Amino acid sequence: MGAMALAWASAPALADPTPQQRARLDAMFIAADALDEAANPAAYRKAFEDVLAFGRTLYPEGHPQLAWLEAELATADYLQGDIKGGAARLERIAAVLDAAGPEWRERRMLIANAQVVMHLTLSEFDKATALGQQVLDWRIASSSGQPSSNLAAAWSNLANAQIRNGETDKAIASVRESIAINRRLSPIPANAAPHFANLVTFLYSSGRLEEAAEEGRKTQALLESFLPQGHPFLAVNLNTMARVLMDLGRLDEAEAAARKGMDLAYARFGESQQTLSYLATLANVLAANGKTAEAQNLARAAADKMAQDLGPEADRALLARETFALTLAAEGDAARALAEYAAVSDVRTRRYPAHHRERIEGEDRLAIAAYEAGDAARARAVQQGAQDLRQAGGQMADAAALVSEARLAAFEALGGDASAGLARARTAADGLDARLRELEATGARRSGLDRSLRTGFGWALEASAVAGDVAAAFTLAQPVVEGSAGIAARAAARRMAALDPAKAALLRERQDAAVAVQTLLDKQLRLAALGTPANRVATVEAERTAATARLDAVTRQLAERAPDLVRSEASERLTLAAAQALLEKDEALLIVAPGPQGLVVLAANGREAAVVRSGPARRATELVKTLRKGLESAGTFDHAASAELRKLVLPEAITRVIGKRKRLLISSGGAFSSLPFAVLASGKAQRPRWLIEDHALVTLPALATLSAKRTKTRVKPRGYLALGAPQLGPQAGTEVQLASANPFRSAANAQHLADLPPLPASAGELAALGQALGARNSTVLTGDAATEAALRTADLAGVDVLALSTHGLVAGELDGLHEPALVLTPAGESDGLLTAEEIMDLRLSGAWVVLSACNTAAGSGVDGSGLGGLARAFLHAGAGSLLVSHWAVRDDVAARLSVETLSQFARGADPAAALQRAMVNMATGRDAILRDPALWAPFVVVGR
Repeated sequence: MGAMALAWASAPALADPTPQQRARLDAMFIAADALDEAANPAAYRKAFEDVLAFGRTLYPEGHPQLAWLEAELATADYLQGDIKGGAARLERIAAVLDAAGPEWRERRMLIANAQVVMHLTLSEFDKATALGQQVLDWRIASSSGQPSSNLAAAWSNLANAQIRNGETDKAIASVRESIAINRRLSPIPANAAPHFANLVTFLYSSGRLEEAAEEGRKTQALLESFLPQGHPFLAVNLNTMARVLMDLGRLDEAEAAARKGMDLAYARFGESQQTLSYLATLANVLAANGKTAEAQNLARAAADKMAQDLGPEADRALLARETFALTLAAEGDAARALAEYAAVSDVRTRRYPAHHRERIEGEDRLAIAAYEAGDAARARAVQQGAQDLRQAGGQMADAAALVSEARLAAFEALGGDASAGLARARTAADGLDARLRELEATGARRSGLDRSLRTGFGWALEASAVAGDVAAAFTLAQPVVEGSAGIAARAAARRMAALDPAKAALLRERQDAAVAVQTLLDKQLRLAALGTPANRVATVEAERTAATARLDAVTRQLAERAPDLVRSEASERLTLAAAQALLEKDEALLIVAPGPQGLVVLAANGREAAVVRSGPARRATELVKTLRKGLESAGTFDHAASAELRKLVLPEAITRVIGKRKRLLISSGGAFSSLPFAVLASGKAQRPRWLIEDHALVTLPALATLSAKRTKTRVKPRGYLALGAPQLGPQAGTEVQLASANPFRSAANAQHLADLPPLPASAGELAALGQALGARNSTVLTGDAATEAALRTADLAGVDVLALSTHGLVAGELDGLHEPALVLTPAGESDGLLTAEEIMDLRLSGAWVVLSACNTAAGSGVDGSGLGGLARAFLHAGAGSLLVSHWAVRDDVAARLSVETLSQFARGADPAAALQRAMVNMATGRDAILRDPALWAPFVVVGR
């Protein structure tokens, strides 16, 4: 709220206390004002109640001096959640000070500043804006050009009024003025913290997600530099960072930040309105993270309490109510969700100006809720209304408007007007591509805007699928299913296609620079969410600044020297006809693209193609999660879920196109990219028919990789390089590995590298792989020899097969690990962690990379892709194809599968067919234990 206190000794006295009485009151006031009202509002209230009680022994009731003393209790009212009581108190005090004459004007302005905050909290935006401007004008006139905390507070409160009134750009400019003033104060006062945090909030509210993330990191570091540890004002920025991280798709980190902010606020404020708003944020993050039951309980509690304390139409109460509606929708209660969204919409329509962002985006949510409740006509009408508001407000160039236009296209098609929906979808897709090109130029992929744009493509895809336009759906599906691994694969393919080695090297330098910027951004976000010390965050910040400068420089060089290699994602998309021409007779293509509402499935062979919107995307995602859960331990596979999912993914029109072709090339997005399609089953649970029995399955990281050449006849590999069985414990330096109590290649509960269990089968596995391949040059490095340095100094240009048999780790699986990594033997200055960032620096020449380790296909948690992390890193480094795993792999089973796969490969089978034979032998073999898909199904072949 900002302090209202002023050293009252300078105020005009209308009574005549004795000097001793005056000195005592003065001392009591100064002592109370020195308390941190945010840190302990109860103690603050008690102190000023004592001040007021003593003041009443000196002044008569109605005296402006008593009114001024009482004003500090309004601060405690606000912090302890009694907003209406605080507002009424200030209204009464303001009347007394207004009547007291011009000499009390300074005090009256302080009260007005506090009233602005109260009006905003109660959603009385017009009152807040008018009063905020009045206070600011007076402050500027009386400041003599000097900075003060009062002037900074006036700018900040006006900014708060402007943002709530929908004047986003004005609000951002105003809060920047406040911050500039605060930076001129020494020291920066503690109650300035919300001013800094508000800039992050305003950038987030305006949709400028990347700027918000950037500013949020800086703000957190700044706040920690002048606020004591655990100060509740730190919660303000953490709350906003949680929302930013959620929209960036970093759900675990968002949850950590939201919980930390909640804990800080609750410890000091109890069930205050501020704490409740943080509770609503946490509920929102939990719902997005699939924890719906907890999210719904929290959202209901926050919404009910806010409605009780602030009134059902208060802005915070509406936001909490929308969060509750979100949790209802997530649990499938579409009718109640629609009723909640509609009630919020009615209030905002009456109270908010037409251009207000929250009013318009609330209509977007209402339209989606209407569709989910089965009312397509209402969904279309509401979405059209939201677009009309954007049109009237000049907001149609905004990314949110483009996504909403694509959504309207889908609702038109779903409502029966397929031709109108298809036409609108094509126009919207053109606009989305234009924004995507702008984003590509910055090197900032996997951003919030990137995620939003791809959601827009998803809506356009659904419109084209409903309209039955297979060619349009094929084009639109590509930006929907492509994740970070696809971007890396396209980048590598572009390098391989470059005829001029110097230009190819320059292109690689630009791609490396772009990856470095994104990697450092990811690291910064993770560190900020974890509350890392400011100096560590600052170090990474400096590294990213340098990396950005390098990216800008090399981008200019590439544009000057090799403009033919500067291509947009859209320019590299395949048309349906081009893709069909690349398919061989024994190949079919399957695309599985979960849209915002429906699951879109496409299939193509060399002559025909089909597209089907086969069912609800939410149900399909639930089935994938059910299957994944059942595959993470033996004996828990859910055959019914597998059979239901197979019907959704392979309806009759799709299976007819695929036919009995030997190879099925699969491109999938969303949750499906974390699932090996081999486990889709038909038949009975006692004797299932697995999809892997019918087809050799190839995972395509990007459809553009279809153009990569498929080698049918294998020649003997030139070079085989293998590393694994690292020495980690006290026995490092010897050749002996003890049998492991944990037979899975993952970190389990290890907190330090030395705690990881040994992998007794790895050394033998790598040797057997080499024997099976019979490469002309074969090098196997295990134990002390399996180091990062050995890999980095190897001649990788001559390696056709690179195998690593070790622990695969995801970010956070070991203390201090902020990105995926493979474990090698620590040596010298090397920590033994071959991170994704370090893998990207390797120079592979189309090698087949065999990763016999856990979680090597796991995503990074950033873009939702199941082929992020290590898989993406090796593709960027130039791998031609990969053998990677989706979950923890039992040591002996991993060895058996990998050795048999490479044995088949050495006999002439391509990687996918080789893996198919190894899997089918195990899935249909005599050993009942090994027939469990949790054991034989984790691996997939990625590539062409």
